[in-house]
Amino acid sequence: MRRLSKRELRATWLEARKYTNAQLDDLDDAQWRVPYLRIINPPLWEYGHVGWFAEYWCLRLRGGSHERAPSVLPAADRWYDSSKVAHATRWSLDLPDRKATMTYVHDVLDRALDALERAYETDRGLYFFQLALYHESMHAEAFAYSRHTLSYPGAREYHLPSLDTRHDVSLVGGAFEMGAPRNAEGFVFDNEKWAHAQTIEPFSIRRDLVTNGEFVEFIDAGGYRRDDLWTDDGREWLSKSGRTAPRDWRKSGAGWERRHFDQWAALRSDEPVVHVTAYEAEAYCRWAGRRLPREAEWEFAGTRGALRWGSVWEWTASPFAPYPGFSADPYEDYSQPWFDTHRSVRGASVLTLPCMQHPRYRNFYMPDRDDIFVGFRTCAA
Repeated sequence: MRRLSKRELRATWLEARKYTNAQLDDLDDAQWRVPYLRIINPPLWEYGHVGWFAEYWCLRLRGGSHERAPSVLPAADRWYDSSKVAHATRWSLDLPDRKATMTYVHDVLDRALDALERAYETDRGLYFFQLALYHESMHAEAFAYSRHTLSYPGAREYHLPSLDTRHDVSLVGGAFEMGAPRNAEGFVFDNEKWAHAQTIEPFSIRRDLVTNGEFVEFIDAGGYRRDDLWTDDGREWLSKSGRTAPRDWRKSGAGWERRHFDQWAALRSDEPVVHVTAYEAEAYCRWAGRRLPREAEWEFAGTRGALRWGSVWEWTASPFAPYPGFSADPYEDYSQPWFDTHRSVRGASVLTLPCMQHPRYRNFYMPDRDDIFVGFRTCAA
């Protein structure tokens, strides 16, 4: 799965921290004070949480005991434990200021890297260091899409690819082991455990993602006005949102435009459609006489090199559910609180760090989320 030597882990973590800091360092104090939104975290809290998580799992463990040494910040557990600190309260906590927070987060990384040097170079010895790396990588991407949500400039150039094919790949299916093999070396997330038998029926799946140009055809055909194309949940979302096009699209005299971070530009018809909900993806599929891939089908195709993926996350038709025999890993709230309410999302996006990209990786979001860089591909019905 994800196997890193101590040297590789150190270098990858430093790259992830460079990415994290790039999302924050250029923001002025006013930009750090963001309004309350259900879909983001306040940067001051989220950055401190990144440091706290690494300290909690890499530096404060006491042997095999569940007890931990205290944090170097006396109130850190009260501030930064995401399992106990309600989302809406994160804007009103008595947090350290920006400078103190940055000092804490930087100090934790230095100490964690020192501890890494003393760790056994085994999967078990490196487990919590890898956990902290991947946790930071997820939050680094969250900082990036929060910048888009807030119409801040992109911290880096993020270019979506041009897609020039609409053809399907036909797969014969058959017996398939879905999930991480039990003898896998390296780090495995708990929701990837363990490989279990699936039978995949023959199916055809798009090699590339659905494009903006194709989605414009759906809009022009009245897709947002046709109740028959939407599920009950989709119709409820549509009624509440009032949407007539994807998030961050607008019509101008010259045609459609799309916002990318703080810039509006003419819509490129050959780019993958992005910032759409699962409901919009499903409505498009019904209009096109297609369907979303099931999660098992996506993994079957993705692990066989049949898909071009990695530019935007991809909705699947499957709820995010545990694999047979699931048991939570030490970070118990990584997966299990979200089973059966969230939708399985696969792939990666242009905002995703390379260390997070794997065809068996299971991401998950509520189906009404469109702030993330997410799109979709289709299967023959």
